[in-house]
Amino acid sequence: MTNLEWNESTCTITLPSDVTLEALSGLLKVKKVLSYPVSVVDFSAVEQVDSAVLALLLVWSKNSPPPIQVLNVPDELLGLIRLYDLENVILVKSLI
Repeated sequence: MTNLEWNESTCTITLPSDVTLEALSGLLKVKKVLSYPVSVVDFSAVEQVDSAVLALLLVWSKNSPPPIQVLNVPDELLGLIRLYDLENVILVKSLI
């Protein structure tokens, strides 16, 4: 998936396969994703991720009541969430 998908009725955003700093800068220019009232972020299609996505998650958490829920989080991002002690702002949900 090369584009993000926004579901307004559930306030869920599914991120594209590449959510690195380089890819996000292009997305942010085209879409007004920073203003979305995101409650749930799905990483199921993500193949490449870096710390830039943390800034995006924090912006969305300001637009919605915290914590913002994240699904299918890549291990490297989970490590960053824990490293920066963001568990009270970014709630990692496991699908069992």
